[in-house]
Amino acid sequence: MTNKTSISEAIYPENILPTLDSLLALRFQASETFHKSYKKSGATIAGNYSSPFRGRGIDFSEVRLYQPGDDVRSIDWRVTARTGKPHTKMFVEERERPVLFVLDCGSNMQFGTQGAFKSVIAAKCMAVLAWSAVQHGDRIGGLIFAGEQHEEIKPVGGKRGILRFFRQLIEWNKRQLATEELSPEVNYRDVLYRLKRIARPGSLVYFISDFSGLQQAEANLLSSVARHCNVSLIQIYDVIEKISPPAGQYQVSDGKHIGVINVDKEAFPKMIAEQFSNQSDLLESLRRKFGMHYFSIATNDNVQQVVRDKLTHKILNTF
Repeated sequence: MTNKTSISEAIYPENILPTLDSLLALRFQASETFHKSYKKSGATIAGNYSSPFRGRGIDFSEVRLYQPGDDVRSIDWRVTARTGKPHTKMFVEERERPVLFVLDCGSNMQFGTQGAFKSVIAAKCMAVLAWSAVQHGDRIGGLIFAGEQHEEIKPVGGKRGILRFFRQLIEWNKRQLATEELSPEVNYRDVLYRLKRIARPGSLVYFISDFSGLQQAEANLLSSVARHCNVSLIQIYDVIEKISPPAGQYQVSDGKHIGVINVDKEAFPKMIAEQFSNQSDLLESLRRKFGMHYFSIATNDNVQQVVRDKLTHKILNTF
């Protein structure tokens, strides 16, 4: 079992710290299947494809009830007058699409017993999705956070956008590994408020974390984002969190010291299983309630395979 480490970066194995080379290599492995389904037009106007997401654009789509945050310029006054309730016009547009990644780099992610640290799996997941998006002209940006700190990365197109995000992501993980102290519990509320301010209607939002400590009140903030954006919740977990180890003594390390923990044959497995089950149930409830997408990736999973299977299935059954 391995946990936080503070050894020199020069000897960090790739299963502890994501490297730029490993993230660049995923460019050639990223599946384009789920992004190909978006490509509906060969026109040369404003973007590479007709967006399946609804926003302000070119072709009229439908009229629906006005929701807070909608553009008042799109209000359909005839329908509003006829029904007595404000309605707004929705359009389908062809444009560059912002793809926002909200990535957890806290101490809770610097952990792994099989495969790699959760932070490494999160970075690879982001890279697979980002490379496929960049190949279709999307702009890459988002938020990186740890504890009570977060950093906004504004969406930029092309390789420049993706490389900038990769470098910032690696630096955040490096700082977390180098510090001797655990980062504070994640302040999801501040992160979600910031996401609400930067997420433009029609954006793709991938929230990648283990979601440890996420509460219902904080999670409900996602509703205002999911109303206008396509949100995917991607839960990264270590296998020990889902299937507790047998009772016994286990060595653990923080990269400098080695200790031993005793795993009780009843209390420990029950506590771990309940925590994981509660978080998974909360995320599943968000999926049902707000129409978001949710899936999980284990630290010993094939990241590319899971992403391709889950998101291809999602798109083929949604749009």
